[in-house]
Amino acid sequence: METKEFLKRVLGDGYYSVLGLGDRQVQTFHTSIDSVIEQARELDRQGQNAYFGLSTFETDKDRKVTNVKSLSSFYLDLDCGVGKEYENQNEAFKDLKRFLKETGIPRPMLINSGNGIHVYWVLKESVSYEEWYPVALGLKSMCTQHNLLADSSVTADAARVLRVPETHNHKRGEKKPVGFFGTGEFREIDFIEFASLVGASSTTPPMKVDNEESAFVEAMKANSEYSFKNILAKTVQGNGCEQLKNIIENQQDISEPLWRAGLSIATFCNDSERAVHKMSQGHPEYSKRLTEDKAKLIKGPYLCSSFAEQNIELCTNCRHWNEISSPIVLGKSIKRATSEQSEVKGIPKYPKPYFRGENGGVYVDFKTADGEMEQKMIYQNDLYVVKRVMDVEVGEAIVMRLHLPQDGAREFTVPLTAVTSKEELRKHLSMQGIAVLRMDEIMAYTTTWVTQLQAKSVAEQARRQFGWVDDDFEGFVLGSEEITPKEVKFNPPSTPTASLFPSFEPRGTLEDWKDTVNFYNRESFELHQFVVGTSFGSPLMSFSPVNCAALHIYSKESGVGKTTAMIAGASVWGNPEDLIMHERDTYNTKMNRGEIYHNLPMYMDELTNTSGKELSNLAYQLTGGKQRGRMSASSNVERHRGEAWKLLAVTTGNTSMVERISIIKAMPKAEAQRILECRVSKMHFETKEETDIFSSCLQNNYGHAGKIYIRHIMENKEEVKKIIKQVQEKVDLKAGLTAENRFWSILVTCTLTGIILAKRCGLVNYDTKKLFNWAIDRLKENKRQVEDMSVSVEETLNDFIHEHWSNVLWIKSTDDLRTQEGDVTSLIIPEALPRGKLVARYETDLKRAYLVPKPLKAWCGEQQINYNAFVGDLKSKLNAKRIKIRLSKGTHMNLPPTDVISVDCLIDNETKAGDT
Repeated sequence: METKEFLKRVLGDGYYSVLGLGDRQVQTFHTSIDSVIEQARELDRQGQNAYFGLSTFETDKDRKVTNVKSLSSFYLDLDCGVGKEYENQNEAFKDLKRFLKETGIPRPMLINSGNGIHVYWVLKESVSYEEWYPVALGLKSMCTQHNLLADSSVTADAARVLRVPETHNHKRGEKKPVGFFGTGEFREIDFIEFASLVGASSTTPPMKVDNEESAFVEAMKANSEYSFKNILAKTVQGNGCEQLKNIIENQQDISEPLWRAGLSIATFCNDSERAVHKMSQGHPEYSKRLTEDKAKLIKGPYLCSSFAEQNIELCTNCRHWNEISSPIVLGKSIKRATSEQSEVKGIPKYPKPYFRGENGGVYVDFKTADGEMEQKMIYQNDLYVVKRVMDVEVGEAIVMRLHLPQDGAREFTVPLTAVTSKEELRKHLSMQGIAVLRMDEIMAYTTTWVTQLQAKSVAEQARRQFGWVDDDFEGFVLGSEEITPKEVKFNPPSTPTASLFPSFEPRGTLEDWKDTVNFYNRESFELHQFVVGTSFGSPLMSFSPVNCAALHIYSKESGVGKTTAMIAGASVWGNPEDLIMHERDTYNTKMNRGEIYHNLPMYMDELTNTSGKELSNLAYQLTGGKQRGRMSASSNVERHRGEAWKLLAVTTGNTSMVERISIIKAMPKAEAQRILECRVSKMHFETKEETDIFSSCLQNNYGHAGKIYIRHIMENKEEVKKIIKQVQEKVDLKAGLTAENRFWSILVTCTLTGIILAKRCGLVNYDTKKLFNWAIDRLKENKRQVEDMSVSVEETLNDFIHEHWSNVLWIKSTDDLRTQEGDVTSLIIPEALPRGKLVARYETDLKRAYLVPKPLKAWCGEQQINYNAFVGDLKSKLNAKRIKIRLSKGTHMNLPPTDVISVDCLIDNETKAGDT
C-alpha cells in the first residue's frame, strides 16, 4: 500500500496536521493529502521525525481536541526496545495476535514505526469526536483487561500524532525506515460493529467549547446542570477533585493561574454566586468585585489537562485521571421535566428509574460502584411506548412514539420479538431514524415500558384492514390514521398494512384536487364521473348485504380515458400510482389487496391478457368478498384471513370480460350478473396534452377528499341509510331490476349515492340527474345482453355432439342389411367410424342419439353447465330416457350393454357424416 492511499483511508475531510520533531518543532496545516506527503518528505530529508495528526481539524489554528472535526480510525502504539513494554517487535506481534483472538476484533493494519508497531483499525466512514471518544475508551479499557501493553496515553487521544509511512525514525541519531508490514492490506470496519466489539461505555467526551457539538452532546448540555456543592461533597468523601480541595484549603498560597482554573469550575455551576467566593475569600488580596470580574472573563470550565499543567502530581494520583474531561462533570446532574411540562406535549411519565429531561430526552438514575446516585442519557430525543397491540401474524407488538426536533412526532410499531433482540431492535429503530450506539440500554428501557404497560393495560387489536372498524361506523382506518367523529387517532401498522401507509399521505391541496376532478363536469363525461363516484360509493357497501359489485370498462381503442378515470377515483383516498392494481400483479396479490382495502375502492387496470378462466374466478371471488384459504408459508397452519371485504371494484381492458369468459364457458350468465360492463367508443379529451396535464394534476394532488367524505357519513349515518334506500328503489324501478340483478343494483346505487354525498360536501359538482339517466341506460343494455345469453337445450346438445364429432358412432338403426359375411359397410356412414373414445351413438335414419353419461357430465363441468339441470331439460323438453343398449350394435365391435341417455334430435350439419 502507498502512503497516499493509506492517508486517504485514515483521514476524512478538513484540515490536516503535520508535525516535525528533532532539533526543532515544526507544525503545519494542509488542505490536501499530497501537501501532507510533500511536507513529511521534506522534514524527513532534513533529518526531522515526521508525524501526522490522526484527526482532521475544523481550522488551521491548532491541533487541540477542541479543534477536532472527525476521525476515521482507532489506533494503538506498541512500544518496543530496551526498557519498553516489549523487548522487540516479535514479542509485540505475538501479544497482539493473542489479543485479537481473545477479543474477536478483526485484523488491523500494521505499520513499522522503526522501533515499535503502530496499529490501525480503519473505519468505513468518518465519525465525530463525540462518537469516537467513548469507543476509543472502550478499546483502551479492553487493552488493559487483556493485558495488551499498548501506550495508554495514545489510544483515546484524538489530538495524537503518529509517524508518516515511507519516512524515517531519526531518534538517537539512527535512520530506521517507517513503512507497512506486508502489503498493508486490511478490511475496513463498520463503526457500530467496532463499538460493539470493544463494549463502548457511555463516558462523556472531553468538552469542546468552541465547536459545534453533536446532537447527543447538545441534548446533554441542554438538560445538564452542575453543582459546586456536590463536587465538594464528593471531594470530602474522597471521590472528588484533589485540585479543587487544594485550592480551597490553601487559598493564600495558590498561584493565580491555578486559582483561575478553580474559578472556571465554580463559575459554570448553578450555585456559582456562592462558589466563586467560597474558593477565593481566603486569599489575602481577595476582592468581591475583582473575583466576579475575573469569573465573567472565563469562557468555559477548564479541562483536567489545564489543572495538570499547574500540579501534575495531584492529577496523576486522582482516581478520575484519564476518565473524566473536567472536574465540573463531578457535579453534574440532569434537570428533570415536571409533569406539567410533559403533559403540554402529551408525553406520559416514564417508568422508574427512567425520567424525561427538562428539555426532552430519555435519562436513567443509576448507582455507581461507590453507591452514589448518578444519571445518564439513554437517547437525546423523546422516545416512549404508547400502547400494546396484538397482530395475528407477529403476535404482541408495541407502538412507540418519537419526537424529532424538525419532523415532529411519529409513531411506529415494533414486534415484541424484536424488543428482546438487540440486532432486530436496532434494525427497527434505525428504520425510523433512531441511531443509537448503546443498544443494551435502549433495549432495557423499552422492556421496562412493556412490563409497565402489561401490568396496567390491555393490548389492542392491530388493524389488518383499512375501512370501517365496526358495524356502528364510528371509526374508519385510512393508512396511519383512524378517523372518528371527534378526532383522528394513530393507527399502528400491522404486517399487511405497513407497506401501504405512505400511499395515504396527502399531497398537494384539496382545492387543486377539486378543480381537477371537476374537469369531468361536462357533456359526455358521465362514465368518468361514474368511476369517480365508485370511489365515494365503495365505503357505502357496508350498508348493504352484498360484499362487492364491479364495473368493467372496455374499448378496443386506447386513449379513451379508462385509466385516467381510475386515477381520478383512487386520488380521493391516496396516491393513485400505489393504489391501482395492474396486469403485472398476480391474481393472489389482487385478492390480498382486496382484503386489505376492505371498504376502499379497488381499481384493476388492463385485464386484456387475463385468461377466461381467471376472469371467471375473479368475478366470483371478487364479489364473494373473501380470499381463498391458504396455508401459512412459515408453519403448517391456515393463513389468517380478514373480514369479508365490502367494496366497489372497477376493471379495464380492451375486450369484454364476459366475452372472454364465454370462450371457456358456454353460458357465463352468472358472471355477467356480477359484473356490469360498459363499452367506451370514443375519446373525450381533446388533446393528449390535456390528458397529460389532467393526470399530472391528480398525481400531485390527492388524499384530501376521503377524510372529509368519511366524516360526513359518520355525522349523518341515518340520513345516509335513507338516501341509499331511496336511490336503490328508484334505480330498480327505472331499470326493471330483480333479485338476480342485485350486484348491478347495489353498484349503481352506492355510486350515485356517493356522488350525492360528495356533492353535499362540496367535493364535486356533477349533474346527478344526467348521471342517473346514463346509469339506467347502462343497466338496461346489460339486461338485454344477459337475456340474449339464454341457450336452448337443443343448442347445448348440438354443441356437445359437434365438439365430439369424431368420437360419435354414426350408423343406421336397421341391421337386416348386413351380409352373411358380416359386412357392415351398408350400415355405417362412410368416413364416420369413431376415431377415439366412444361418447355417443347416433342413428341417422331415426334421428336418435344415445349419450354416454360420464363424458357428457365431464363436458358439462368444463363448460360450467349444470349437468343435472341439463339432463332434466332433455327429459322434459325432448322426452329423453335412461336405457341400456350396446353402443357398438351393427359393427364388428362387441361392447357390452351400457347405460345411456336416449334422445330424439336432429343434429345440425348432420350431412357432414355422409348421410344418404
